[in-house]
Amino acid sequence: MPFVQDGRELITRAFREGFALPAFNFCSLEMAQGCVDAATALNAPIILQTYQADLAFASPKVMVALVKALAEESGVPIMLHLDHGLGLEMAQTCLQAGYSSVMLDGGNLEFNELVRQTKILAEIAHDMNASLEVSAERFNQGESAPSNPEEALALFEAGADMVACSVGSEHGQTSSLDLTRLETIAVTTKAPLVLHGGSGIAEQHLIAAKKLGVVKVNIGSASYRALLKVWKETSVLNNHRAVYTQAREAVSLKATHFIKLLGH
Repeated sequence: MPFVQDGRELITRAFREGFALPAFNFCSLEMAQGCVDAATALNAPIILQTYQADLAFASPKVMVALVKALAEESGVPIMLHLDHGLGLEMAQTCLQAGYSSVMLDGGNLEFNELVRQTKILAEIAHDMNASLEVSAERFNQGESAPSNPEEALALFEAGADMVACSVGSEHGQTSSLDLTRLETIAVTTKAPLVLHGGSGIAEQHLIAAKKLGVVKVNIGSASYRALLKVWKETSVLNNHRAVYTQAREAVSLKATHFIKLLGH
């Protein structure tokens, strides 16, 4: 079945074959369709993901039904992931609804507490045939500090299937990666890694990153900026369907770019 129920299947494949999956944030039908259109045209697997705030627009059950229907029509492997989940309760709700994967965002937790929660959620996720992403980002007065390779390894040992690393990228900002640190983390963990803030990372760094065990790159800003640009430029149209169509096409163009960049 095109919908990937157990995210570990796709993550393991990407790690083994040396490519990265773009993980596209969405909160509407046209955003999801645009990404799936690109994946279908390129016959490439992708991840669709909902940020915590996106669940205010539709419940996890609705998001699961939407993505499953799109995946079935498309025929390409698509998994659904919870991005930056707020604690165990939200993650469990999404898993019960049928998500393929969830993220535990523990940036504001003491590390020992993060490890404890990782063990709990890993057992829950794996019992429900789903994957778990945990963030190895550490925060100090709101700023993200570089990830510690040993902490990343500890999260894998606690049960994480992939670990998000802070190596220079920033949400919504143009950025470059500390490839030396990323390589150290990759050598230490020998396991699937994740990058956030993928929209603004230099292309040559993304190409290098997928050779260093990065299997998932979050793409959010690129899609919503393309969407907002269309809405702004077409606001004078007296046809909402035309606006939705153009928005879907704009998102698809962005998705196509990242699928080609991160794929084989």
